[in-house]
This record gives sequence, structure tokens and C-alpha cells, in this order.
Amino acid sequence: MESDELGPEDAILVDTNLFVAVGGVNHPKFQKLREFAERRQLTLLVPQRVKQELSTMHIADRVERAVDDGWAELIDPPSPTDPDAVAAMDFVRREIARQTGKEEHRVEKADTVFAGLAIELLREGNPRVAILTDDRIAAAAIERAVEQQGYDESVLVLRRDDIVDGDGDVHVI
Repeated sequence: MESDELGPEDAILVDTNLFVAVGGVNHPKFQKLREFAERRQLTLLVPQRVKQELSTMHIADRVERAVDDGWAELIDPPSPTDPDAVAAMDFVRREIARQTGKEEHRVEKADTVFAGLAIELLREGNPRVAILTDDRIAAAAIERAVEQQGYDESVLVLRRDDIVDGDGDVHVI
């Protein structure tokens, strides 16, 4: 997939680590992410699993603020009856387990959800899906999973450093 600038037609899935990296709702990095999303008319799609992870860290207010301000939306996990989505999620779980030495049932559920959601979003008519994560192993597994399902031309996996630099400026590669 081409790495054009993200726009309002893109479905943009966001992982836990992006909301951790940008700091609290008053932090300049959080504000820059908000400004970036609003300027480009983006709506960041936050899986419920991501909000649950942030809740365990007591920082779910970041997602809640983004949703309240209208530049993020909470979304449900993929349907357990979609065979391509389930196959992609299973692949991600196995691949992360293999790469990390973890048992499959110990792999974070949020990491597996992204591949399944990407496939569902494409099937719903979204022209392309971007996934923002800073987990190198999960990113590689997601890319391979969507490729195996034939969706690699429409899915872009970006890491935090691809969109937020060391100074907190938000950009896209």
C-alpha cells in the first residue's frame, strides 16, 4: 500500500501504545495528535480492547477525551463468524507467540484484533485501513496476516515513530 497522507476516507485503527506515548490529555503531544487528526478530518478507531488496556493503566481518560472531542471512536471487536477475520487473528496470535516464546493464550488480545478489524473494515467498503502501533512484532504479524488473506494492498501498518517524532510533532511518512 502506498504511504500517502492519511485522510478522512481512511479507517485508522489505533493501538494502546500510541495513547501511552502521547501523554495525558493536557500534554503537548496529546494536543498535537488531536490537532493532526482534526486538521486532516481523521477519526481514530479505538478497539474496545485498547480502552480496556488503558483502563488497567488508569489512563483511559485519553481515549474518552478523544471520543468526547469527536476525533476518535470506540469500535467493537471483529465478528467471530467472519472466517477471514478469525483466520487473520489466529495467525497473528500464533506468530506473536512464536516470535516471543509466549504461550498463545498469553498473547495480548488487542494485538490480534487489529488484523481482523482491518479485514472487516475493508469489506464494509473502506478503501484502505491504517493501523498505528508501536509493537514491532505485532506490526510484522499483522502485515503478514492481512497479506495471507489477500488484503495487503489496502492495509498500512505504521509505527509510532512514523507519525510522532521525538519532539512530539505529528507527521506521516
